[in-house]
Amino acid sequence: MGRLNETATAAPAVSPPAEPTTTQLWLLSLRAPFLIASVIPATLGIVLAYQQAGVFDGLLAALTLVGIACIHLANNMMNDNFDFRSGADQAVEHKNPFAGGSRVLLSGKLSLRAHLAVASTFLAAGTAIGLLLVFLIGGLGTPAGQLLLLIGAVGFGTAVFYVGPPLRLAHLGVGEVAVGLSFGPLIVLGSYVVQAGVVTLGAVWLSLAMGLLITAILWINEFPDAPSDIKAGKRTGMARLGLERSVRVFEGLIAAAFVCPVAAWLLGSAPYTVMAALVTAPIAMKVARTARAHYNDPMALIPANGGTILLTALFGVLLIAGLAVAIVVPL
Repeated sequence: MGRLNETATAAPAVSPPAEPTTTQLWLLSLRAPFLIASVIPATLGIVLAYQQAGVFDGLLAALTLVGIACIHLANNMMNDNFDFRSGADQAVEHKNPFAGGSRVLLSGKLSLRAHLAVASTFLAAGTAIGLLLVFLIGGLGTPAGQLLLLIGAVGFGTAVFYVGPPLRLAHLGVGEVAVGLSFGPLIVLGSYVVQAGVVTLGAVWLSLAMGLLITAILWINEFPDAPSDIKAGKRTGMARLGLERSVRVFEGLIAAAFVCPVAAWLLGSAPYTVMAALVTAPIAMKVARTARAHYNDPMALIPANGGTILLTALFGVLLIAGLAVAIVVPL
């Protein structure tokens, strides 16, 4: 009777989690959720052009968003590919899902050459769309076309050489600056130029806010990877400074981002409604406290990693919403 009871009450066997299929690995390799870091700044530039210059071209806007998404996906995959080749991914020991890349190449199921070929295809598609946009807004014979080509060239270089040879910007400690510049000013101003053909001070200030926050995402996500990055010779700016000093930089990046919309309004470069983004301050403070308390614990740092992404997304959406209000109700 005792054995029967034991058998009846025994917990069912738990099957180990199924290994992801090859298709799932390809999808994971895109790291598509991180597209918010490019799509939100691009949308901000488009909406700002309409609010400030009264111009909007749906075709140009659609091409801008698709082109930027292609370059971003290429960047994600190239980073993983070159990090795997350098040994940085293999040296990762933590389980923090926001750091260490997609790790799909560690499975051995995806060909390294095929993975790079897909990344190169996205890069080629984004580049082709960029060149088409240069042509559509007037070509190289116009200041707008020349400016857009320059912006695109810098963005292309960052996508390819962030961890790719021969520059390997992240290895030189300037990768964070390159990413902040690309995903903030370059995307916002590029999207603005496509619509309006010029750059304004308001666009610069708001682009800096996004650039600072996106840099903060990369910065805090580098904390868990610092030991493996250094082991692989990838001495990022964050790794060079060390954990304690890097926490102060992280806090400074977030604080500076909150100054930008206020400065834009005070200088008359943006409507006061963009300060709607400041309501995210409690999230920013919570993220900063978590980073300060757990900067040396990859797993305990997870709320700060995810919280920084949430902060950036909400901040950008609220900037866009503030501009939309100013469009509907002229201020």
